[in-house]
Amino acid sequence: MMDKLFKALGDKTRLEILLLITLSPDICLCHIEDCFTLSNSNLSRHLKELEQAGLITARKATRWKHYQLSVTGSILAELIIKIDNDGLLEQMKIKIQLIKRQLQC
Repeated sequence: MMDKLFKALGDKTRLEILLLITLSPDICLCHIEDCFTLSNSNLSRHLKELEQAGLITARKATRWKHYQLSVTGSILAELIIKIDNDGLLEQMKIKIQLIKRQLQC
């Protein structure tokens, strides 16, 4: 399990996704897609790795999945924020403002 955890945290895009979910708990996949210029398959791969590492959970709501941090994901996100020398959190705050909020996805 530790190897999956470190692999998941070893990628900048996955760190950004983790921080995005931190800023917007229960975020819909469509809003995550709005924040990244990744193909659907690439984004799905990143989300799957985060999920397999036990950092996030997903639930199906209507036709979209919604993502939340797990307890482990919350603890690690707090640590990442404390040592964030690259300004990833600020970048994610900017991206989250660009999300077109919809009542239903």
